[in-house]
Amino acid sequence: MHKTLVLAALLFAALAIVSGADNRSFSQESHVVAPALPDSNDKDALVQYQKELEEWGAANVKTSDEFWRQTAESFYESTKRILDAELDDEERVRYNKQMAGILGSFALQESLKSGKLEGRRFDELVLRAADASKTFSNDKSELAKDIYLAYARQFMNLRLQFAIQRPAEEREKEFVSLVGDAITLALLAPEYGEEAFQIVLTIRSYDRELGEDAIDALCDAFENSGEPKLVKPIQKTSGLRRYARLPGGTLYFEALFPDEKGEYTKKFEPQELLGKVCLVEVWATWCGPCRKEIPRLKEVYERYHDAGFEILGYSVDQDLDALDRFVKENEIPWPVASQKRSVEAGYHGLYEYYSINGVPEMILVDRDGKVLQVDCRGVKLANALKELFPDVKPLDWDPANDFSARAQECDPK
Repeated sequence: MHKTLVLAALLFAALAIVSGADNRSFSQESHVVAPALPDSNDKDALVQYQKELEEWGAANVKTSDEFWRQTAESFYESTKRILDAELDDEERVRYNKQMAGILGSFALQESLKSGKLEGRRFDELVLRAADASKTFSNDKSELAKDIYLAYARQFMNLRLQFAIQRPAEEREKEFVSLVGDAITLALLAPEYGEEAFQIVLTIRSYDRELGEDAIDALCDAFENSGEPKLVKPIQKTSGLRRYARLPGGTLYFEALFPDEKGEYTKKFEPQELLGKVCLVEVWATWCGPCRKEIPRLKEVYERYHDAGFEILGYSVDQDLDALDRFVKENEIPWPVASQKRSVEAGYHGLYEYYSINGVPEMILVDRDGKVLQVDCRGVKLANALKELFPDVKPLDWDPANDFSARAQECDPK
């Protein structure tokens, strides 16, 4: 390991505890005792000691949970002593981040065990976060802000991980409080804006209705702030809001398709699809689940195309040669647009415009151009087409064998 990986290793151990993962299959646990903490309070000696711990772990321990058990207390105590030493600004930020990560991991362990956000290390994390907040409120320096964010981030992440593990009926209260605090933190320290967005995204994956409300709240707060550093999170959140409101609305779709020569010059004309049911497939050649969907989409296309069904592919590939080869080799019968060429022509990228969270994404549009469903894959698509085309023999896809789970998504970012 390397010093910069200490925090990651400790947090990985905590996440393994959360998920219940048993990573001992990599090897047997080590029974070699880790190096002992020195009596010295000298900074250089303590920094060297942490390096020795990392080297010992790399040589003797193959599992993150075992590394955590044998070294966490030592990292905690040595980091605490280092923070009491004379440090330059870079060192002070680095070791406060390290301490925040260690306390966050300890606190998560304590809280999951007791079922409450409490415990000795939880209290210490809260105290250090409060002290850092007080310092930052009096001293708006970059140093004070970075240290404050180190503890605030860990505290917010702890609350999120804890809330996720609570029974469904208890989550909502935790999530509501978390969203409000995430927005407040981002307004105070705009560098946290991206993480506030990710918190909202995570909450939305567990509670869609609450997540949509959180999207609105975050977007409104960020827009009203006028803070330039929150522009990107605003754009992403606005995209999520557009996506959430797609059903029943009109899909923004401006794209370039290949012409007869294979050049991406043919502009999509919405009127061409009026009177037809259309599936817009956002995908990429490098995405395994996307490739797995192709044979099934061919089956759908063959079954329903003559009855008035169309598919429009929308590729987020950057390598257009790979895209062209894939389309030809797999004999894809429907037109496939390129986001890359469309954006170059001045159109919004569909993936970013709707903050789509992974490919494949399939959007079903009715004969009047209104969106019927998003994430319309697998049996969900088969059932929708069965209702839209009652005179066509339906697909006999088995729900028990449907592989179109959101957990299989790929993300091009």
